[in-house]
Amino acid sequence: MAEAFMQDTNLAIKYGFEVGADFNNTFSKVSIESLLLYIVAVGIWTLEKLFDTHTAEVTDYIATMKPHSLRWYVEKAKAFLYGVPLVDGSDQHDTTGMTDEQIAQAQIVTFAACTESNATLYLKVAKAGPAPLTADEKAAFVAYLHEIKDAGVRIDVISEQGDYLKLDMVIYYDPLLINADGESKAKRAPAIEQAIKDYIENIPFNGEFRKNELEDAIRAVDGVVMVEFVAAYHSETGAEDTYDEVVPYCKPASGYFKFDNADLSDVTYQPYAN
Repeated sequence: MAEAFMQDTNLAIKYGFEVGADFNNTFSKVSIESLLLYIVAVGIWTLEKLFDTHTAEVTDYIATMKPHSLRWYVEKAKAFLYGVPLVDGSDQHDTTGMTDEQIAQAQIVTFAACTESNATLYLKVAKAGPAPLTADEKAAFVAYLHEIKDAGVRIDVISEQGDYLKLDMVIYYDPLLINADGESKAKRAPAIEQAIKDYIENIPFNGEFRKNELEDAIRAVDGVVMVEFVAAYHSETGAEDTYDEVVPYCKPASGYFKFDNADLSDVTYQPYAN
């Protein structure tokens, strides 16, 4: 404001100073001009602070009153800090005195997905791996949700071992490139098994297993000529009488599949002959 005052040509003529001169060298700190600029500056600063306070109050009100989306619950699940208390009356953890490393170690939920059915939210969560929460971790997580969730919302937390798959297929291969065990002769590695593993482990959390996508992944292996996909079966527990055939896709109840659970005993290899 003082610089703008000193740049004004009309004021320079009236007061007799040079345009661009220093305000403090021209006017006393107790002059009318200095006091008027000070009063105006303080008034503007006060107004800005009032607007900031008002914005913060409106933001807090919206956060308090707005019903939260499924995505909000996912983000809050990932923000859970095991063993760290919440700030009283807040949905934020009190991380006072904690280092970034300690916060990262307490943030145990890596994967989360939220769906709604019959007026209930189903929140699937898992640690890195992925792997399920322990009983104590899950109990703490459920208590955390009860503190932050919207009133009246029912939430069912699911954190289980990965779902099971059984694959029944015949893979025809070029014997110049792949041996009878499905291994690449050039790389001397189980190329087909690795392709299956990569596909299963790269399914997004709570994503779908799709037979055609797995078939495409196998056919992309150098040396695979053709894939005869007989069937695929899915189970939540792995018990023999719980497998259902996948037609043509399925979603894991736990949110993820484990490759260790993928039964490849019915996957056979046949050399392709023209």
